[in-house]
Amino acid sequence: MRLPNGHYKTAAGSEMRISGTHGGRSVVDFDWLEEGACCDCRVSAYEHDGDLLWECDYCGGGRAQLVLVTPNVSSTP
Repeated sequence: MRLPNGHYKTAAGSEMRISGTHGGRSVVDFDWLEEGACCDCRVSAYEHDGDLLWECDYCGGGRAQLVLVTPNVSSTP
């Protein structure tokens, strides 16, 4: 499932903005502390099945559901 353009948040407060003609542009503001991640985590710039995903060899990574805050972002934030 691919999320449409818009501004999304996780329950812990991390944010993702998806924009571009085909949704090919994204900006992530990831809150490591609130998400329970470590500073070695690598955040994916794209959503995965409606979730924000982060990977880590140390802590194992994680994922959090993205919830739409503002739809139809048409320009780069």
